[in-house]
Amino acid sequence: MTSIVQKIFVNRANAINGDIVKNEKAILIECAAFADIINDAHNAEKFVQKNDDAKAGTDAIRDAIMTDGHFAWLYDASGKPNKKGIAKPIMSDHMRKIREGMLFLADENNAELFTAWAASDGAKKSGVCDFANIKKAIKPKAEKTASDASESDGESDAEQDAAATDADTKRTKEEFLEWVFNQAFTEFGMDAASFMEFIAESKEGRAVYDKAA
Repeated sequence: MTSIVQKIFVNRANAINGDIVKNEKAILIECAAFADIINDAHNAEKFVQKNDDAKAGTDAIRDAIMTDGHFAWLYDASGKPNKKGIAKPIMSDHMRKIREGMLFLADENNAELFTAWAASDGAKKSGVCDFANIKKAIKPKAEKTASDASESDGESDAEQDAAATDADTKRTKEEFLEWVFNQAFTEFGMDAASFMEFIAESKEGRAVYDKAA
């Protein structure tokens, strides 16, 4: 009897894992090409504004990606219609994660780590089947120091396992804030100053704060 769970979550995941390892170079080429499209959009905005700090906004980046065509499939959903009834194409949450993953691998250091991982003995049996898995697989693990070992002597195995799991799955506050800023930079072309101003002084920023409070 064929197990549908095994077929989807095991066999298919293993096949995707193998394809990722086998196509490592092609994946990196596409990620770099995608990042170039966005960088070109930013450079075009700098030229138009004659300002080296200028960044392309969401619409300009969307237009650049759609005009190029190779990554138009990322825009798989529609936004809310404007006053004229026109709904612009947007990325679903799934596609946003893929976009984020491609930009992650477009980074030179991350690309080198990905290449080294793909050449390792355990890569084909790692179960990696998406960008989130890739990030975890290639991220160097911090070595435990002598002081760390002495501090954990009083902890049970279960406590140490729980701590290790939390460390592997959760972002630090700094990493989370960096991720939020990178999203603002990529989607809206915000530099650090405009990002902070939006949070602290804009009507939208205050509304988010009031809602959270």
